[in-house]
Amino acid sequence: MQKNDIEGFNQLYEIFHSKVYFFCIKYGLDIDEAKEITQEVFVKIWVSRHQIDLSKNVSSYFYSIAKNVIYDEFKRRIKQKASEDYQIHMLEPENGTQDRIAENELKEVIKEVLKSLPEKRRLVFQMSRFDGLTNKQIAHEMGISIKTVEAHITLTLNLFRKVFKRHEIIILALYLFS
Repeated sequence: MQKNDIEGFNQLYEIFHSKVYFFCIKYGLDIDEAKEITQEVFVKIWVSRHQIDLSKNVSSYFYSIAKNVIYDEFKRRIKQKASEDYQIHMLEPENGTQDRIAENELKEVIKEVLKSLPEKRRLVFQMSRFDGLTNKQIAHEMGISIKTVEAHITLTLNLFRKVFKRHEIIILALYLFS
């Protein structure tokens, strides 16, 4: 393998593949993650094949690389989770009273917009967003085409976007109506 012999690499692969894979499983990775980490270990082995000291325990070398790759994956997950938590925290209001006021304001704006809609458009939107019906179900129930349902929803959402923009609550509204 150190002389770029694929056959030598294949022999090591046959010997260590399942051992590395189950080592990953033992560390708590699921099947897909264990397969991915195992593959990455063998890529690292191939890339560093010229630096492997064959006088030492090759098995330890495989497990050491696997452990480092697993640790790197866990570190990546921790950073990703911390980043997500931070972003969510930044979106949360700091004051419960402010949160309730904003929520009440939003509810009032929604009520006003819904009142201003033509009857059929309001009904389509309520069935879609509040009752959870699909466009096909709404079309069937109301005896209109799916394209008409889509048009009513699109027009209503565009109206909400304009109103929310005027009321400076677009971020919250986009979150609720996405």
